[in-house]
Amino acid sequence: MAEKQGPPVIIKKNPSGFQKKPLLITVGKNVAKKATQRNLIKRRIRAIIKKTTLLDAGDITVITKPGADKMSFAELKSFIVQ
Repeated sequence: MAEKQGPPVIIKKNPSGFQKKPLLITVGKNVAKKATQRNLIKRRIRAIIKKTTLLDAGDITVITKPGADKMSFAELKSFIVQ
């Protein structure tokens, strides 16, 4: 059975104060088995979002899907910034 191909990163924007922290990043074990790989993805996403104006609009939730672990920093950046 073929898996559904969707976006590797989903960004949800919420009004300010909707969540405890302004930036919430989720990377599950289905994305990367090792914690070091999951932490690398989180660090990359955090660095990309800090350099953008996405947090000015409110709280952000970033959900990663399988395939995000295979993306380079530049690919992640172009996907998130678009």
